[in-house]
Amino acid sequence: MLNRMMIFFILLNIFFMTSCSANSDDIHKEEGITIYYKNDFDKSQKGFHGSRKVSEKLVDDSISGKALLSICKKKWAGPMLDLDIKGSKNLKIAFMAKGENFKAATLNMFDKKANDNTTPYGYRFLPDDTWVPVLYYVDLFRYNSKNSGHIRNDTHFTNIRFWGPEPKDQDVKIILDNFVVYRGDDRAAPSKIQGLHAEANKDGVMLKWKVPHDNAYPMVYVISRSHNGEKFKKIAETYHPYYFDRTVEGGTYKYRVLACDFQNNIGEWSTEVEIKGKFKSIKSKPNILTKDRVNYARHIMEVHERGRGKVNKGLVVMYGDSLTGPTLYPRFVAGALGIYRVKAYGYAGMRSGWGKKNLYKKILNKVKPEFMLLMFGTNDVRGKVREKEVYMEWVDNVIATAKRAELQGVVVIIGTIPPRGFKDPLSFPEASFNKLLIEEARKNKIPVAYVFKEIQNSGDRHKFIWKDGVHWTSKGMEVAARAWAKTFKQVEFVLRDRP
Repeated sequence: MLNRMMIFFILLNIFFMTSCSANSDDIHKEEGITIYYKNDFDKSQKGFHGSRKVSEKLVDDSISGKALLSICKKKWAGPMLDLDIKGSKNLKIAFMAKGENFKAATLNMFDKKANDNTTPYGYRFLPDDTWVPVLYYVDLFRYNSKNSGHIRNDTHFTNIRFWGPEPKDQDVKIILDNFVVYRGDDRAAPSKIQGLHAEANKDGVMLKWKVPHDNAYPMVYVISRSHNGEKFKKIAETYHPYYFDRTVEGGTYKYRVLACDFQNNIGEWSTEVEIKGKFKSIKSKPNILTKDRVNYARHIMEVHERGRGKVNKGLVVMYGDSLTGPTLYPRFVAGALGIYRVKAYGYAGMRSGWGKKNLYKKILNKVKPEFMLLMFGTNDVRGKVREKEVYMEWVDNVIATAKRAELQGVVVIIGTIPPRGFKDPLSFPEASFNKLLIEEARKNKIPVAYVFKEIQNSGDRHKFIWKDGVHWTSKGMEVAARAWAKTFKQVEFVLRDRP
């Protein structure tokens, strides 16, 4: 017969086996954040398993080492991770992902205390066969049973579950790598990269390095190059710990690399490596976004430095008229940007002069964003052809609004206004306003998001502009979000650098 002490220990053991998740032993603090789960999948899928009908395996198609591939064979199927985490405050989920017909990083977290699933407001976009970084702010989730508000602080999360669309006659896949669940604001940069090595062949230079330590995970690597003793210049970003430089010609090249994490903490440069040779160079013609970037790079670096320690890092604010106001719009923008918090402040019927006058009261004094996506002008133009001087008055209002925000250290991107109506294929009044807006933005070295052009190039406007000819449909919002993201990516390229 078992004595009371033995029974006590048996029951205690059963309690811990049933109440603790598979990864509870991994919970620890590291450089200012609390880690609940961390896995690069190089050794195992540790805690991940298929939800509904899913085939899972570790594959070489990864950021580095191995990654977790999930092939979904049924609607709502996807990879699932068991958790035991109490409290939503400052909780974050970060990972690298790549999809095939898995168009967004759609996931739920189950709150046992509320007996309800929670979900992000803006699912991060997953372009087919393209690795993208994803960062979710869990305390900004909502409950599935509600369409507004945020989840409670005293949550008890028991799992994360990804879910995909119905496969039908297509493959539905998602690959995850460098997956981490943590609490806190990460302010620690990845360590200095070690082991940078360069090898040359006739087509270019292959760079490889060791993955640096980071309390979460490195997100992206920055490559800088010097040619024949010239000043170092950033040439590329990559998510992998290797890069093949095809743009070399001949002479002596030096390279250095640094790492940046999911909250844009930038590490130190590696030790330089040097290589000599003659190569078959591939020259690509720069597109309009690249040309713009060269023009505004130094200016926005100065603006960003001005805001250091004064703005809310990682916060993107959208400021405009009723086009900025729809509930779905900031969700699409958050989905397209991938790793940022996005808030929208849209005021129906407001014109550019009102936007300039109310910038401080409505935005700068309230939220102090790191970035601002600015779009005014639709209610000025109103689909009517005007004299250039009239357009310029409105353009000047938009530029002045941007410059006032820049004085506070806010990096601004100006968006061109969308086409209006359906009778005029060129949307001439809006096109005329945008032409002047682009010219003035370039003069003032302010980045431009080509929303008008993106919609015009996407096909039948009826799909993107609502029947009133002014406001956009959900598809139009998604197209606009992608336009913002294209320019935002160039801005990130500038800011993820150091001397």
